[in-house]
Amino acid sequence: MIYDSKMTAEDIIKQSVEDSKQMSQKARREWVRRMLNYYGGNDTGRYIHNYFSSTAFQEIPCYNANFTRRFINKMSRIYTVGTQRNVNKQYDQLTIKKDARMKHVERMTRLMGTVATQIIYKEINGMPYFDYRPVYYFDVHLKDPFTASSIMYPLLMQPEDVSSLEKCEWAYWDESVYIHYDEDGEILQAYEHGYGVLPFIFTHREEQIDEFFVDGANDIVDCNEQVNIAMTEMQLGLRFQMFGQPFMTGVDSDKRIERAGSDQIIDLPEGATFGIVSPSGNINSVIENIKFQVDLVAQNNHLYVQFAQDGGETPSGIALKIKDLERFEDYQDDLELWRMYEHELYYIEKEIAAYNNISLPEKLKLDFNEPEYPKTVQDQIMLDEHRLKYNMISEVDLLIEYNQDLTRKEAEKIINENKSKTEKLSIFDQVREQSQKATGLQGGIQESGDTGDNSES
Repeated sequence: MIYDSKMTAEDIIKQSVEDSKQMSQKARREWVRRMLNYYGGNDTGRYIHNYFSSTAFQEIPCYNANFTRRFINKMSRIYTVGTQRNVNKQYDQLTIKKDARMKHVERMTRLMGTVATQIIYKEINGMPYFDYRPVYYFDVHLKDPFTASSIMYPLLMQPEDVSSLEKCEWAYWDESVYIHYDEDGEILQAYEHGYGVLPFIFTHREEQIDEFFVDGANDIVDCNEQVNIAMTEMQLGLRFQMFGQPFMTGVDSDKRIERAGSDQIIDLPEGATFGIVSPSGNINSVIENIKFQVDLVAQNNHLYVQFAQDGGETPSGIALKIKDLERFEDYQDDLELWRMYEHELYYIEKEIAAYNNISLPEKLKLDFNEPEYPKTVQDQIMLDEHRLKYNMISEVDLLIEYNQDLTRKEAEKIINENKSKTEKLSIFDQVREQSQKATGLQGGIQESGDTGDNSES
């Protein structure tokens, strides 16, 4: 719904309550729950029950192959690689939890397409800090198709049924007020927060095109569901193929035939037959189909998948970088998006800090780290020598790279001690070389003298 400037907060809340009861909002909440369940690997069996008979799960449990989490985490590299925010020491203290929280926010954004994150000011023992709470189930009112002016989200949602609005309480935020209300729109608590900004940032998987919400990783979750169905079907097939189905003909249905072991003979009435039928099935074709589906969705997301039985040598860093080229290009695109989010986030942090009598610099200095690929020993040696030769790094900094527990003084001491040992070895080598030359020269003179003596005789 586009925000109407004439609407009050109470009007927006009443409209939101009505909108929440609509099927579209209910469907979105159910969709979000499904995405979270597949990421967490929780209760995914509920989504495939309809594909099987009611008795199937009396034979085997539902299969749960949770590769959604693995794919999403591998695709989310901005905060896994890390970022440097150069503001001041006070800001470092305020944002001590930021990297861990933002890593999760990035993953959830990659999973669900659009995530809201609340910036919360807290104090512990007089020490202020920001916390960052992601919100997955929410509705917004918009200034325009891409900009939220307020947010509404459930506070006490029943975990067993996220689509239910019964006994559900909601929170409303805009740039000036916070309101706590129930499912009927009755206000339970309200106050002016004083920030002057909406204390939320909205992160999107990619640039918005024609609406506020962006699609999430539907292809990954759908593939995960297909694999769960196929694997469950295969496990059922294996259960019934492991042992054949006995059958008899020519025997009255009410006549009991005692079971016999492999070393015993079944006594059958005249004209009766006994046999065992084993159903046929190609398990390998099912496995290959599953691998094909997983590999296809991985390629579509620029991921490289290696199955357990795949052999071959471990690829070098250069080979990995070539394989990862498309995903690295995705990373470059994501950098620009998350750089924008970081600056938006800093603006909100600065306003909230100012309300709490904390002054932060006007601008944020930001530097994202680039992903690194494993190198061979030879490649690493060449790189280190290159950096030292062209003064791209000092000997002290290079040593600290290899041992981050060292202080600069400790690193300098180790380098000086190693240089001293090297110089001593160099002196010994010179003496040894001079000694060898002298020995060789003496031998040559002796040999020349011997030749002369022999020729005279």
